[in-house]
Amino acid sequence: MHELLYPIVIPAVAGIIPIFIPRKGKIVAGIVALAAAVYVLLRAIALFGAGDVFYSVTMFNLAGSMPFQFALRLYNFSAFVLLFIAIFAVLTIVYSLGYLWGKDKSSVYYSFILWTLAASAGAVLADNLLILLIFWEALTAILFFLVNMGDKDHEKSAAKAFAILGLSDAAMLLGIVMIWVQAGTLTISELSIPTTTPLGVISFVLLFVGAITKAGAMPFHSWVPAIAISTPASVMAFLPAALDKLLGIYLLARVSMDIFSIQPGSSLSMLMMIVGAVTIMFAVLMALVQHNLKKLLSFHAVSQVGYMVLGVGSGIPIAIVGGLFHMINNAIYKSALFFGAGAIEKRAGTTELEDLGGLARLMPVTFVSMTIAALSISGVPPLNGFASKWLIYQGMLESRHVIFLIVAIFGSALTLASFVKVLHSVFLGRRPARLERVKEVDVSMQLPMVFLAILCVLFGIFAAYPLEKFIIPVVTGGAAAHVVSGNIVTIPTDGFWSPGAATALIVVGVILGLLIYVFSGRQAYRIEENVWIGGNVMDNDEIRYPGTQFYKTVTDDLGPAIKTLFKDGEKGAMDGYNFFGKLGDSFVQVLRMLHNGNLSTYLSWIVIGLGVLSFILIFKL
Repeated sequence: MHELLYPIVIPAVAGIIPIFIPRKGKIVAGIVALAAAVYVLLRAIALFGAGDVFYSVTMFNLAGSMPFQFALRLYNFSAFVLLFIAIFAVLTIVYSLGYLWGKDKSSVYYSFILWTLAASAGAVLADNLLILLIFWEALTAILFFLVNMGDKDHEKSAAKAFAILGLSDAAMLLGIVMIWVQAGTLTISELSIPTTTPLGVISFVLLFVGAITKAGAMPFHSWVPAIAISTPASVMAFLPAALDKLLGIYLLARVSMDIFSIQPGSSLSMLMMIVGAVTIMFAVLMALVQHNLKKLLSFHAVSQVGYMVLGVGSGIPIAIVGGLFHMINNAIYKSALFFGAGAIEKRAGTTELEDLGGLARLMPVTFVSMTIAALSISGVPPLNGFASKWLIYQGMLESRHVIFLIVAIFGSALTLASFVKVLHSVFLGRRPARLERVKEVDVSMQLPMVFLAILCVLFGIFAAYPLEKFIIPVVTGGAAAHVVSGNIVTIPTDGFWSPGAATALIVVGVILGLLIYVFSGRQAYRIEENVWIGGNVMDNDEIRYPGTQFYKTVTDDLGPAIKTLFKDGEKGAMDGYNFFGKLGDSFVQVLRMLHNGNLSTYLSWIVIGLGVLSFILIFKL
């Protein structure tokens, strides 16, 4: 068997085994899945750096003469994405061993995880657009089944996700047909479609819709927050947080850099940048006012996609590098955050922020891991989230897109504000009495969180290494060669970022602050006083201020227009799924009204139809 088939075939075949393992044998099914995922990871490591590797076999002939090939290709881009897909699969399975312990879940869960790994590997390695679409569709179906393994109200959310992703897959299919008409081939490595014709523009837009829907960008984002609460946290960490971002942005980069040639400043480039900017701003605003941790994280998962689309869509080499680097960084810290949410849900029994608080001392590993990931997603230096956002900022400066730069920076500020609320509400606020006996999760759940938190630090301080090994080779051309020099990320004129020097200065600042505090002779103290309300002394146990109240001013005190905007957003006013659903329902109601079973109604339509036909015939004569 060819070496490119192993990452697809092995997990696909191994996924059959858990089907025959009883529900009580989930740990055995987990070990089988872990062994298969580790094997794929080892294969991905061996393939990384192997150069261009092709595999192709003719399956049948299209239109009687055109050969249709099952074609796979490994090159620097697909190699590093495959590597991280395998890493996240291993981490998710290790996490699931503890997360599913005590839960009434079927062993088939691990089958779906392995089949997700197989389909993702197939999509990344595919060198034929139709083969890529087949694996893409398989991922949509598998997600539907995984969401349906969630808690209550999972049916509607699973159906919504399947409908939105399915429609985007249909758009991709139409775009692929158009590409075949223009180029006469579906082999990705042989395609170069101009966007100077209407057909070329339409086919690009259709593939663009498929890519950003999978990644979760606006306006096709609503399936992500819809499935967040009911879906297991391990699934959210594996698919919407990690794999869907990797695959969606991977396809977007292939479409805009390889299949089509999108020039900086073109209308299509501007379209992508506008989509990115709108996604950053509106999604982070919706995240800011959420009261459920998993739903809040899901809106942040949407918001972060905006940075990737903004960077890749700009066409500026350093911004493309930043967008692709952010693709990896987002998968790292976002998976860590969802893993942390799953740990909190398992121990506290809820992810409602108003019902949580004071868990820092009881769950220290989860607290530290989530804090690092929260700071990283907020773009706080010297963590990896800042390193990739900095490159995007520099790209916006280089192209003089000041508005997009302001949106990107303001989005990071709002993200930090949102996670201040999260950290206070979950870990630093007053602990409810029912959570006094909460304890840290098992080691199998801790290890993935700690590993990802460490990567947040390493990929920030030593950003030059992942950039040189993974990202820079993808963005070819002399313009990208100056992005990294040693351990300093630079561009010729607009600025520089030295992670090592910045880290050293931050550490020195923290040490100086501690020394000043220790030798200043001042000690921290607090005064406790009774709370008076309406002349009555209130018991302190009755007073509790959840972190969700901190941002009431955002919705209540910024004017009726802003308040209405947030309320409409919560109701799904910007959700295209709801709009087209209502439109379809109205059409059905019209049909029902027309087909009411009355003979007189049908006779009326026959007479009207004959009248229209008669008019047409008279007009032609």
